[in-house]
Amino acid sequence: MRYEDLAGRAVVVWGTGREGRAAHAELTGRGVDVVGYAVTGGEAPADLADLTATGEAGLARMLAADVVVKSPGVPHTSPEYVALRQAGVAVTSLTDLWLSADPDRVVGVTGTKGKSTTSAIVRHLLEAAGRTASLVGNGGTPVTADDASASEIAVTEVSSYQAAELSSSPRVAVVTCLYPEHLPWHGGFEAYAADKLNLLAHGTELVVLPHAHDDLAERVRAAVGEDTVLVTPADAGITVTDEAVRWSGVGTVAAADLQVHGRHNLVNVALALTAVALGFDLPEEQRPAVLAATTTFAALAHRLETIASADGRRWVDDSLATAPEAVVAALGSFAGQRVALVLGGADRGLDMSPLRTHLAGPAGDDVRVLAIGPAGTRWVEEGGPAVRHTHLAGTWAGAVAALHDPTGPAGPASTDVVLLSPGAPSFDEFASYEERSAAFRVAAQG
Repeated sequence: MRYEDLAGRAVVVWGTGREGRAAHAELTGRGVDVVGYAVTGGEAPADLADLTATGEAGLARMLAADVVVKSPGVPHTSPEYVALRQAGVAVTSLTDLWLSADPDRVVGVTGTKGKSTTSAIVRHLLEAAGRTASLVGNGGTPVTADDASASEIAVTEVSSYQAAELSSSPRVAVVTCLYPEHLPWHGGFEAYAADKLNLLAHGTELVVLPHAHDDLAERVRAAVGEDTVLVTPADAGITVTDEAVRWSGVGTVAAADLQVHGRHNLVNVALALTAVALGFDLPEEQRPAVLAATTTFAALAHRLETIASADGRRWVDDSLATAPEAVVAALGSFAGQRVALVLGGADRGLDMSPLRTHLAGPAGDDVRVLAIGPAGTRWVEEGGPAVRHTHLAGTWAGAVAALHDPTGPAGPASTDVVLLSPGAPSFDEFASYEERSAAFRVAAQG
């Protein structure tokens, strides 16, 4: 849907958070007839109370509207969303309206994990190539922010929530990976995959993928139009090993020289290089400088971020690793080192078999697991070889006590790395992953 499609129509903004407020400001600034806000759960913020209908009144306001601009956190499985669809009310989003206005200047990056890091690397490399680029979207900066409007290229991190509403696609897209996540919001994995890949379904010219022949590639081929070109780093002459990223005819960057860690992050670097090289016709003479710029990209917070500690061990905050596959990737960064892994939190019922398979093998010999929360309890109850070095700490406090036990198997004498890579959300004991990270930093100081 386009901004001009809203002319003369009654519009309601669903949600009063960051994106809802940004949508209201953008639409009213364009002269759109915005009736006001609606929320169907909880109360309106005090500063928006006069503009917001809540509960049943909120739903009634939306049902009477011509168009609802929905915030991304509202699930498609909610009864209110279903009611709007059944009533024939058009539902769009700020991201869709913005993207539809100028898709050719947008790079859209999505994936179950790695999208934040890859988006940030793409922007970093574009700027190294002399292009002006902004970073907007799921990372917290609204797509209508001033710097996005002023830049030549808008690199946009797109969540599955945001992608689900799109009726337009960016000219260039990157998909990092795809595995189960946010299933209650979408209503199952197949719906999640379809919503995620809707980013590509409306005229994307170029899609960058890690591999040409796997389940992700097949799903992407089924989602895109026949004119869309699918490429991988190999098509740009870029290869990844555990030790380096190599660009044929350009050069090599050693993993040790990068500020991001783990093979999965080397793949993210390769995807970003490919998007810049093939998506923007990067001249040959600029490629060495762009490759060298990968070494100056700093790791994002809460993603394998080494933090200050007081006990001589390396403490690593990977609080955003909320799926078992992400934990496997994190552990791969510390092969051969003695790791104390804090695992668990709120339980969404995700399949833990990828992590179980990993820890049941030789890779699990040096990993001591401190299981916490409902997800940690299920990890222990499912049993098997993967839990041979697991201690059911139960709570965050229990895990911290075990990490500081001088004679315990996860204590400072027995482990070299303390890794918070929970494979689960934080909402059993914490209000957010940031709050969990803050508690981890306190623990690192003893």
